[in-house]
Amino acid sequence: MSAPLVYIDTNAFIKGFEFSAEQAKPVQDLLAALRDSPRFAVTSELTLAELRAPALREDAFPLPVRRPLYLNLLVSSQLIDLRPVTRDVLMDTADLRQAAPHRLLDAIHIVTAVQTGCAYFLTGDRRIRTPAGMSIVYPDQEGVDRILADWSGGA
Repeated sequence: MSAPLVYIDTNAFIKGFEFSAEQAKPVQDLLAALRDSPRFAVTSELTLAELRAPALREDAFPLPVRRPLYLNLLVSSQLIDLRPVTRDVLMDTADLRQAAPHRLLDAIHIVTAVQTGCAYFLTGDRRIRTPAGMSIVYPDQEGVDRILADWSGGA
């Protein structure tokens, strides 16, 4: 039995690198677990674009730090399965937004998670609603511990 896939939303990566050490620890723990068993996590190429863009937060990393950090994490490290934004994703995104109100970028993330069969959606955005069968998990200690416990039971 393989471990369940987790979709990692953009804001979870930001919490794991750009917040205080205490707040970042759960996401860092998850990434450490991925070093032992890569490919249990998925995100969209949209995440790469969002993370490499200038941030609006005053305490955000400057671009010369952000860009190589997230490029290395999402592309070079191969810890996370980076999925393209395809025509099928966009078509399903339109259907999802017709069925339930979501912002466009959030809908692209949700559809990518659905299309890759993710059991968990790791996000700090409390507005996101996932379809039945996919659990929202927050990037705090309780949420990450839930994923890690499921991974250890499914590995």
